[in-house]
Amino acid sequence: MSRSAIHVPTPLVSASERGSGTTVLVAGSVGTGKTTLLADWARELERRGDLVGWASLDREDNDPQVMAATLLGAVRAAAPGTVAGLDDQTAPDRVGTAFVTRLLELAGAAAENMWLVLDDLHLVRDPRCVELVEMVVRWAPTHLHVVIGTRAEPDLHLARLRLQERLVEVRERDLRFTLDDTRELLSRHDLALEDHQVRYLQELTEGWAAGVALAAVSLARGRDADVFLREFARSNRAMSGYLVEEVLASLDESTREFLLSTSVLEDLTADLGAAVTGRDDAGALLESLSADNAMVTVDRVGTPTYRYHVLLRSYLSAMLEARSARGARDVHARAAQWYAAHEVPGQALRHAEAAGDLDLMSDVIHQHALHLLLDGRASDVEAAVRAVRADDPVMTAVAALASLDLSDPSAARDQLASLVTQPGTWCSEPLRDQPATAADPSMLPLERLLAVGLRWLAFVGDTPAGRRQGPVPGAEPSFAETLAAGLADGLAAGLAAELSSTFTAWSEESAPAGSASPPVGGDLPSAAVTVQNLPEQGLSAGRVPHAQTDLTLLDELTSGDVLLGAGRLDEARAAYRSALRTAQGSGHPLPALQAMVGLASVAAGREDLVEMTAWSERVLVDAQGTPWVAAPRLLPAHVLAAWGAFNVLDHATARERNRAALELLTAVASTQGAALTDVEASNASDGMSTAARGLEQLGRLARMLEANLDLVEAADQPGARQDVVARVMAGARTVARVAMTPHMAVAELSRAHRIVLQAGFPRLALEVEQLCSGLPGAETEVASMSGLRHLYAGDDAAARTAVSRILGADPSTSTLRSSLTAHLVVAAAAQRNGQPAVAHEELVLALTRAAPQRALRLVLEVAPEVADILAAGAGRFGELEPFVLELRAHARPVGSLRAGPVLDVALSARELSLLRELPSLLTVAEIAEARAVSRNTVKTQLRSLFQKLGVGSRRDAVAAARRLGLL
Repeated sequence: MSRSAIHVPTPLVSASERGSGTTVLVAGSVGTGKTTLLADWARELERRGDLVGWASLDREDNDPQVMAATLLGAVRAAAPGTVAGLDDQTAPDRVGTAFVTRLLELAGAAAENMWLVLDDLHLVRDPRCVELVEMVVRWAPTHLHVVIGTRAEPDLHLARLRLQERLVEVRERDLRFTLDDTRELLSRHDLALEDHQVRYLQELTEGWAAGVALAAVSLARGRDADVFLREFARSNRAMSGYLVEEVLASLDESTREFLLSTSVLEDLTADLGAAVTGRDDAGALLESLSADNAMVTVDRVGTPTYRYHVLLRSYLSAMLEARSARGARDVHARAAQWYAAHEVPGQALRHAEAAGDLDLMSDVIHQHALHLLLDGRASDVEAAVRAVRADDPVMTAVAALASLDLSDPSAARDQLASLVTQPGTWCSEPLRDQPATAADPSMLPLERLLAVGLRWLAFVGDTPAGRRQGPVPGAEPSFAETLAAGLADGLAAGLAAELSSTFTAWSEESAPAGSASPPVGGDLPSAAVTVQNLPEQGLSAGRVPHAQTDLTLLDELTSGDVLLGAGRLDEARAAYRSALRTAQGSGHPLPALQAMVGLASVAAGREDLVEMTAWSERVLVDAQGTPWVAAPRLLPAHVLAAWGAFNVLDHATARERNRAALELLTAVASTQGAALTDVEASNASDGMSTAARGLEQLGRLARMLEANLDLVEAADQPGARQDVVARVMAGARTVARVAMTPHMAVAELSRAHRIVLQAGFPRLALEVEQLCSGLPGAETEVASMSGLRHLYAGDDAAARTAVSRILGADPSTSTLRSSLTAHLVVAAAAQRNGQPAVAHEELVLALTRAAPQRALRLVLEVAPEVADILAAGAGRFGELEPFVLELRAHARPVGSLRAGPVLDVALSARELSLLRELPSLLTVAEIAEARAVSRNTVKTQLRSLFQKLGVGSRRDAVAAARRLGLL
């Protein structure tokens, strides 16, 4: 909530009806702007005619006589000389009920509302003084209201006030600055920071008002914003002074020492605090600090976890390091030991690295590296491995897995190859000479690490599984072939056969026939058992309880990826299902999300639109509130969920999901230095890794859906339709240069064909058919495209002839799109020619296949006659009737999207842009100058434009464009 949304208080109706005053509590830590807020309120209250009495409390008020005098002075200040007897009233020798009664009588006699503001109540600890305030609050009459400012929870009966509906509360979360609040405060100092700088300041201060204000004062002196923000928490003198004076100076020496020692911890529990400091009273001390709101907060969900404000922690950790670098390392070392003992490997690794404890880092990696990889901490693992011994083969294998997770297959290739090329390494010895187990039982099994790494590299490297069907003359050997040539005896053969072993293992345990909906509540259908790729030679998992499970999970996920990449969808489905079960059983949320993404991708490959959408949506729902909600590895879920929504005509959801996908693609492209939206970048895609190819193909899918959605919105705008078609054709003409499977290429061209036909460009549709005809296995899809184009042109006989080869073939050889199109083309042609029985029969055949997948769009977008056949057969569709009713609800809107021909050919983006310049008075020379091209270039573009429009002059071009709706 913005600070501007905290309005000046007004008496509560519920309190007035009880004959009582309202109590307002403003509670927040030091520097949150409580006093400033109360002062703003006081001015506003006086401006509207209310009476305000202000009392700034301090430690001297821990005496009943002093407290009574303070309260009396505040009331006197609110209404000097207007309340009878007030000037003569003095505090009695004994402060108690009689005094409070008299005080309230006098205050209540005022004609206006009186607000008694008590700031810094946390400084009043004497129970007698607190009781005095409690009596004033409890007995306050209708026109007397009490406003309390405090850092700590006051010892008042707040629960009773809440029950009586007499309490208004403004808490720490309400006092935090929002981005808008931060911008407003900066603007008061005439500071205009960039948006990213404002956001960084907001994150750095966590909305702490004092931090923002002090930063604004410093920046107003002309300091460089980026440099200042980097150094703000650790070196800003104004901030340091404020923290010392307002936070630390009020604490005793032992408490300050405790804060200093624990400042290296982002979050701490009582046990962790005790382990780091050696203090048995750590829990009580933390509780006391959080109760005072002294920039220490507590999360009481589960074990109470305490957290210092980021600025306080940064300041203290800088003090600790400046005082003794060795002391700081000792604190980190104790924290690392505690985290390691409590199975928190990420924090253990981070603190061990800060402590410079290489032995502990090595131990954590050996025991927990796979756990960290599965939890998305590959960068931590990679950094740690670089710091420890380089001659450890397990470390090298772990480094390779981390490189693969970080999309660096080149580094992984070198790391894995080093294990088999360097003399004296474990792999250079014959397998039979190796002992059955190693001396250290905590070590990871190197053979399985190598097997997983090889399989993973085969998928994400530049020689993916299934891409090479055999030796290619002149081509580089695959990594598996390199290993087979360089290794000795049985191990070489075992590693070289890893992919074949994967295919065989999962083929034997393939998924049950048919599709299954995403499980609810973790209840998974039965699937394959763990893959056993190689015998368990060498080092065992030993005492690490989760190592075997982690290896199994990596096995399953990498197997699923390889099988999916090879097009072996049934086996991939089984592998991902097993991975999902393992991930859920072992508490690995990120691998569970990855497994569901895999299942969604498999469903998309199987044309199971229902399962594809369900798995994708479940990924997006389960990812909410996790660190991986915008992770690149969940990108397929965004894209597939968007297409799923589009298929059922939910355009709003499709647009939302697709927009998120495109934003994520842009973010990934910026980090990788690649322009995924540039279709011309596809020329060199043969040298791309599988990860890069996958991103490119997801980008093409998202942009194709964007074009579909834009066409829906631009159905009655010829110029916008031209723009859409220009984008789609630019992509279609690059399909042959993109490294994708023929199946994916045909699917993309099929979507492009449907768009250009609907937009009114039959000649371009023919070009798409010609592009598609050269692809392997495209005969059925080309026949479907041809039949649809002839149907659009009104040539029913040619349309039926084109699709007859589909209807006469084995249904399993046709895609869902081509099969539905074939039946619906025949049905539409029959409807046009007065054959209602044939039309109904063909429609039923189409619906029989479409209904299980709820393929609404694929049915309705073929021809407007489909709506007529649906209406004519109402009540005669049997078990298909529910699906028919859903179709009929959308039939007319979708059928009307089809546009009549606009031009024989589409204008290019440059031609459209030039066309929009023609109504202006600019000359050819001026147009050329504005476009930074030569006059001849503009003249050439004009000739092409005139030819497409069928005109001979600039004036006629403008007139033709207006008739066509292009201007």
